[in-house]
Amino acid sequence: MKKTYAILLALTVGVVSSLATLYATMPPSGELSLAEFARTQEMIESYYLRDYDTEEIQYAGLKAMVAALGDPYSVYYTPGEFETFTQDSSGEYYGVGMGISIDEVTGLTVVTHFLEDSAAKEAGIETGDLIVSIDGEDVTKKTLQEIRIMCIGEDGTRITIGVKRGEQVLEFTMTRRSVSLDMVEFVMLQGSRIGHMRIKQFSGNCAELFHEGMEYFKKQGAEGIVFDLRNNPGGYLETVVNILDELLPEGTVVYTKDKRGNEETWSSSEGHTKIPMVVLVNEHSASASEIFAGAIQDYGIGEIVGTRTYGKGVVQVVLPIASTGGGLKITASEYFTPKGRSIDGNGIYPDHYVEPAQQGDAQLEKGSEVLLTLISRR
Repeated sequence: MKKTYAILLALTVGVVSSLATLYATMPPSGELSLAEFARTQEMIESYYLRDYDTEEIQYAGLKAMVAALGDPYSVYYTPGEFETFTQDSSGEYYGVGMGISIDEVTGLTVVTHFLEDSAAKEAGIETGDLIVSIDGEDVTKKTLQEIRIMCIGEDGTRITIGVKRGEQVLEFTMTRRSVSLDMVEFVMLQGSRIGHMRIKQFSGNCAELFHEGMEYFKKQGAEGIVFDLRNNPGGYLETVVNILDELLPEGTVVYTKDKRGNEETWSSSEGHTKIPMVVLVNEHSASASEIFAGAIQDYGIGEIVGTRTYGKGVVQVVLPIASTGGGLKITASEYFTPKGRSIDGNGIYPDHYVEPAQQGDAQLEKGSEVLLTLISRR
């Protein structure tokens, strides 16, 4: 694989310290200095009537600073939250076993699907439920990632999730349990030469299982593949680029552009798998999923089936803060498909629009039908 890009960020505590010094020594210009925050804390210590946790209010201030950006994908993590975030990204953690996304109508977090052996499903939560509270705390203004982290905890600990279902507000209590998620599942569709690969997220063991699945399809004599990215919220840019390198001809996979106009380009190598393919997407297919679908569509090597994707066309960098063990996930650039399409707020429009059916899987059925047509044209 060829990658032509400049390293985007390499933050260290020294850089953060330098910024702090810069702000503290800047001349008055209508902007707050760090001294203002220190003075406010001094006044709290001197005058506030009740007991409080100094560390808690300091972290709250940092969280508020990032939240004030108005970007749902940028988050400040306390040390405990950052550890949980890392576990969530690895695919092995203790949680409730449900997938979530942002509901486009209400802006609230909505339950989209359940994992196998889901504690949330057993407790009575249903797909379409809107999450409004966790352990009695209002979460309607929290980001998707903050809610994910709140759902993860120690093995065997209890959690109560409040949901809005229609006009009702219901609460369900459950116990966190081990969640070990294989990011890819693959199988030959019964009675056909079509491989079906479901990619749940571009993280954890995704790349390893993808390559394993491709070898399996080859041995089984698959004549075409349906890549199922429905409800896939995204993942790591490096992972999806690694996977697309096996599918695309030589050329640009994706490129990003930051606030200063600096571009980074990821390219695929010459060798690739030449096989008819269809990609299934829906409104919960986001970020890396849209990079995947957009690249396949731009190169014309496969067709997209389903509904318009989510429209998350921005890239976040994760910056560990070594001095505290916390971290910052912040939107740093926007990505573009090989043909220069911006997906942010727009999404990927399918070549074949198919709504999900009440019974059966109309999208998979249509995808298989389209794939058979592509196979017949070879």
